[in-house]
Amino acid sequence: MTPVYFPYTYISNPVAEAVAACFGRFMVYQPLADRLPLSMRPWVDKGVIDIRIPVQGNERQLASAAETYMEWAELNIGNAGINPASLKTIRASAPLLDPSLSSHIVAEVKKQVGSSTSDQSPDRVLTSRIFLHFAQKFDQQSAQLDDVLAEFEQKKQDLIQDLKVEEDTLAAEFNKESGNMPDVNTDYLIAERLAAWIRLLRKDRTPPELFVTHRPAVVDHLLDAASRFEKIIDVDTIPQFDPTNRAPIPWQDELLSYLSEITYNKWSEAAFQKVPDLEFPSAENTVRLEIYLVPNQNALRLFCRATGMEDPGADLPAPWAGAINTLLCLVEP
Repeated sequence: MTPVYFPYTYISNPVAEAVAACFGRFMVYQPLADRLPLSMRPWVDKGVIDIRIPVQGNERQLASAAETYMEWAELNIGNAGINPASLKTIRASAPLLDPSLSSHIVAEVKKQVGSSTSDQSPDRVLTSRIFLHFAQKFDQQSAQLDDVLAEFEQKKQDLIQDLKVEEDTLAAEFNKESGNMPDVNTDYLIAERLAAWIRLLRKDRTPPELFVTHRPAVVDHLLDAASRFEKIIDVDTIPQFDPTNRAPIPWQDELLSYLSEITYNKWSEAAFQKVPDLEFPSAENTVRLEIYLVPNQNALRLFCRATGMEDPGADLPAPWAGAINTLLCLVEP
């Protein structure tokens, strides 16, 4: 059982570390081939992340058309560079993930590849791929801004410590902890992100069985569509470790084995009582993991209901036919 990180196609280093701490190896979908963000490449090279591209074709035309519509962002940032004082303003001026823009780009791509002009039907899969490509750029920019903000905050705290401002009662105002700026960007257009990502999922011939995200809003959106759900695991002491160490971790194997079993078997109180009592080594840095089970509803049907997409009906595609329950995992670094 290999978990998939969703509904995002970009994952930051802190989140990748947290997911790896919980499950070891995991997969991430990509909307376009040969467009993997550079910051994700080391995770692939280490064997921690498996890249899966359920749909391919027209990569060059899609990327070229998308870049044309992204150029304005660079013009808005200007040549002065990014400075900490302007980061919040820059966030507000980031490109909007407008689904209609994706449709317009797909229409342009169809012209480039010589599609029949009489074919006016929307290509939802192509539109979803370009939408997710925009979302990936958006999330990558957000993560980069978070890194700059964190570095600026650390330098500020170091300077305060060096100057011993904390001992100056008149300057106490400058020593207030600023806290983390809430990351609202990855919660933006949750339903649209899910719908686009699910169209890739439906094209996957070997779909994943375990769905992992780091955003509570994603889990909440899906559980709102479930008639019933159970929280089967909630632990906050999972140790973070060096993900390059590929030595087997017994508790991970035990957890994945249990989750695989309950995905394909009818849920019952007896199954709940079999939840493994996981024991973790002590660690300074830990991760929280919550796992929710939606009984008697496989993931494809749940996702379609949550996004208003057409239900696949009684005759599920072969890869989905055996799955009885849905497992949603929330990982919080």
